Amino acid sequence: MPSKQAHRDHVGGRWDEIGTLQSGFLVKQGLKPEDRLLDVGCGSLRGGIHFVRYLNDGHYYGFDIDQRLLGAGRRELAKAGLGDRRLTLLADDAFRFAKFNQQFDYALAQSVFTHLPFNVIMRCLAEIEDALVVGGRFYATFFRNPGRRLNIEPYRASDEITAFADSDPFFYDPDIFRWAVDGSSLEYELIGEWNHPRNQQMLKFTKMNGAG
Repeated sequence: MPSKQAHRDHVGGRWDEIGTLQSGFLVKQGLKPEDRLLDVGCGSLRGGIHFVRYLNDGHYYGFDIDQRLLGAGRRELAKAGLGDRRLTLLADDAFRFAKFNQQFDYALAQSVFTHLPFNVIMRCLAEIEDALVVGGRFYATFFRNPGRRLNIEPYRASDEITAFADSDPFFYDPDIFRWAVDGSSLEYELIGEWNHPRNQQMLKFTKMNGAG
């Protein structure tokens, strides 16, 4: 029988630490209560609880492939005294953000690219381009390739995580993301270190006015 904490373990544990880290990072990056946020791979709302509390009512949008995790997230909100807050949660298996019928000022994918092969990441970036307002920002974490581009040796990212070139969890060379958005309206920036306990690095994509 699953434990009452299974949904927290499923999204990687470190519930309070990483949830607080996500929300604090975006606030430092300029997230304001009146902004609309898309939380990609929101799971059971480890970060979502903090964002729902901070943002204006109705301005949090959570997206995940697993409907059961979204249900667990609603229970977490109720437990945190936030059950009466308005928010929108969507379960989908192909990053179809257009289903929200909304554009976003900020988007975050915490520990999503770390689990995806690159062509699926390309789909996410293509969909996020349309989902952002001009000037909107998408932040995504990844495991950074520690060697040359053709490195295929496993990478010990932390005491808990070993990342791989060709299996989950994946590591990537940062320049592949620059290449991915070349010619689009997304501008790439490598932020890198942001104090993640498992050494995930941070990427930033900004929606510019027109193609790059």
